[in-house]
Amino acid sequence: MTAAPVSHRVTGPRLRSDLAWQLHQGAAIVYVIWFAVAVPLVIAGLLLEPRWVGWMVLAWFLVLIGFTVLLRVRDSRRRRAWAEAAGQLGWRISASGTDLLDRWPFPPFDVDPKAEVVDVTSGRHRGREFWTGRFRHKVRRRELGFDFLDLHVERPLPPLQVLPTALAPVAAAGYLPLPLQIDGLPARYGLFNGREDHAMAVLHPRAVEALADVPAFGFSCEGRRFVAILPAYRDTTTALAQLDAACDLLDLMPEQVWRAGEQWAATQS
Repeated sequence: MTAAPVSHRVTGPRLRSDLAWQLHQGAAIVYVIWFAVAVPLVIAGLLLEPRWVGWMVLAWFLVLIGFTVLLRVRDSRRRRAWAEAAGQLGWRISASGTDLLDRWPFPPFDVDPKAEVVDVTSGRHRGREFWTGRFRHKVRRRELGFDFLDLHVERPLPPLQVLPTALAPVAAAGYLPLPLQIDGLPARYGLFNGREDHAMAVLHPRAVEALADVPAFGFSCEGRRFVAILPAYRDTTTALAQLDAACDLLDLMPEQVWRAGEQWAATQS
């Protein structure tokens, strides 16, 4: 069973991908800060003059706790909505997918040997097998992450990594891209791996049109692996729209790119 392609424009995230990731990951430690720091400060502030200082500290940390609870509630609703959609479409959900890491011996998945794959959903969409979930890795002691979408391809592709600049801090931290000047894309894109002519061939006008109506995402491919790289913490509508757009990108892949992939694969054997 497959979903109908999404034709309307989907609103993109308000925050940059790395900021959104840090915000959600950091929310859990607010409670630790509260008990380790805030309580002594509040007690001291209420006992000493002027007492309004203690009340201000108390109010500030109450706001932080309220914000943390709001994030947790929204994440819970997001997970529940995705689980309901996946169930209706006959897809399978699992807590982790460590075996998937062996499928991606290329950037950005090969940087951290201790990387993790969690919240995996697998199934078929528009005739293609797929695996999607969250990828967590550490770069220079920073814990980063993004969502991935691994789509089955019948023929090999050349090594290529193309990302919108907003995703670079979580999926290509520390790398300098080659800017891609392509009209019509929903964001600025850069080439982080592979040849520029291959990237320009993939992002031809019809492919750009398919990408224009969804929040910007990138991809990394090599051989018989094509993995879309997406911002974390997306809602179900956005995730389904980007799934359709990624399928469109493969359906519209030029023959010259497939041939380049076959030539590259021949040199690896």
